[in-house]
Amino acid sequence: MTQSLTQLLDAARAGDAAAAQAAWPLVYPEVRRIARARLRGPAAPSLATEDLLHEGFLRLAQAPGAVLTDRHHFYALASKAMRHIVIDHLRRSRAKVHGGGWQALSWDTGMVDAATPETDGERLLSLDAALDALAALEPVLAKVVELRFFGGYTEIETAQALGLSDRTVRRHWTKARAFLLMQLNG
Repeated sequence: MTQSLTQLLDAARAGDAAAAQAAWPLVYPEVRRIARARLRGPAAPSLATEDLLHEGFLRLAQAPGAVLTDRHHFYALASKAMRHIVIDHLRRSRAKVHGGGWQALSWDTGMVDAATPETDGERLLSLDAALDALAALEPVLAKVVELRFFGGYTEIETAQALGLSDRTVRRHWTKARAFLLMQLNG
């Protein structure tokens, strides 16, 4: 008898190493796609896709909590975990102990392009704060953003993951983007 992916993931979260090993090849392609979507652009240049992918899977496999309802629920949790890993990585890299966001310049690069108003990493940190504010007001809208923006999901995939219609996801996405733009632009 073969176990479903949800059963394997539940067993892995309960500490079954064999279940985690059996689940890994089944979730790997999708979790890798989510990790790549997370690291698109220079937002976290020192964080490799594989590192994010493995750290995210480890966090999910070891985290106690609610029982997974299905594979979409798992991928939604994976998107959220990877969002937190990237944000934590950015915060650590910008900490005062690590130079407080100063860029290292070599003698040959000089000060060219050093005077940009904000980096992509800073924008991502601002987006994270705005997303937390949205989650406090409208948790479903925040989940839509996590799946669409951080998970790289399409409208249809987001609808399936959240149990909503495509049209509802489209409305939520529009409303969430408007809220986030207002938060980011003051």
